[in-house]
Amino acid sequence: MRHRNRRRTSRQEVGIKPARPRRNSHVLFGLLIVVLSAVVATFLLANDMYHLRSLARRYGLDRLFAEPSGTEAPVALKGRRLEPVPVEIPRYFFTDFIEPAAGAFVREIRVRGPALCKELNRAGLKNPGWQPSEYDRRTSECLSETRFAAAGTDGAEASLFFIAKGTPQGEVRSVRMKLVAPAGMPGETAQAWLVEALSKIIDRTTWSDFAPATDAARQLADYSAVHFGISVEFSRDFVITNGYNFILAPDGRNPLVRRTRAYFSPDGWLPLKTGEPRLPAALIRHWRMAEAGTGKTARATASTP
Repeated sequence: MRHRNRRRTSRQEVGIKPARPRRNSHVLFGLLIVVLSAVVATFLLANDMYHLRSLARRYGLDRLFAEPSGTEAPVALKGRRLEPVPVEIPRYFFTDFIEPAAGAFVREIRVRGPALCKELNRAGLKNPGWQPSEYDRRTSECLSETRFAAAGTDGAEASLFFIAKGTPQGEVRSVRMKLVAPAGMPGETAQAWLVEALSKIIDRTTWSDFAPATDAARQLADYSAVHFGISVEFSRDFVITNGYNFILAPDGRNPLVRRTRAYFSPDGWLPLKTGEPRLPAALIRHWRMAEAGTGKTARATASTP
């Protein structure tokens, strides 16, 4: 039984160092915590933090997720307060745009009928002046017809017809001209007179944007334009051979133009006193000065040799 009394020897007695404790358990525990934290965070933040909000309401912390309402009272600034100033704003300032009340810039033939007839008379288109119409006493007109005979018996005759219509007060509503210009000297002369008359009308109305109509009449080419409610058209006549028509008249196809003209139309105005002008004295004086200047220029041109 000798082996039972044998004493066990330790590693320290033998001289062997003790083994280090293993750290695998610590690493595994740390990974387990990270995984559980990720699962809990995903659960709480899912569905727009629904579970996290529920947990906050459970413990009375829902104010952490309250959104600003914007109805908080403004903070009064310290300093000197100014007295409020009342401002009156028109009621229609806050209303929507009213389509039926819209208008447009509209032109009117501002040259007076008697003055236009005199200028055309000086230009060679002889006319009796601004007189009441034979067919409608509510309309006044100024008409002229000039014929250009051919030199020989075989030549075709040319002619130029002009008529301006308006009101008895002198307002011009429309201007029309008809040209018959066959080949030859009479046709060229009648065409030159038409071009001269167009130049006079454009100069008196100061509508330089219609100047291409003069070039179209000089080349006997079609022209049509509508600017600010005024239509100008030069076209070939489909019935008369070598015939051409010129028309200057208001155009009412645009509803905005029609609405503006109806608003400013004097047809519904009350009658004025005898001798009282319709327009302010400043405008009348301005027009008279312009007409006087045009008359002096025409007389100077006629007296030039």
